[in-house]
Amino acid sequence: MARLAIEKTKSVRTSVMLPSDCYEQIQAMADANQVSAAWVIRHAVLRLLREQTGQLSLPLVGEDR
Repeated sequence: MARLAIEKTKSVRTSVMLPSDCYEQIQAMADANQVSAAWVIRHAVLRLLREQTGQLSLPLVGEDR
């Protein structure tokens, strides 16, 4: 499995609150791919940041508010 670029830089710890059904889906994805739930969440965040490079407004603002 390839290492993510984030592992080469300093990391910081954070926490988020997720709806239980969302966490269950993340955990199922992690189990199916033999990675941790944290890895799935990091992957999703990195993908969002890559797709939104140079943009400060998010297309999802207002969807979950």
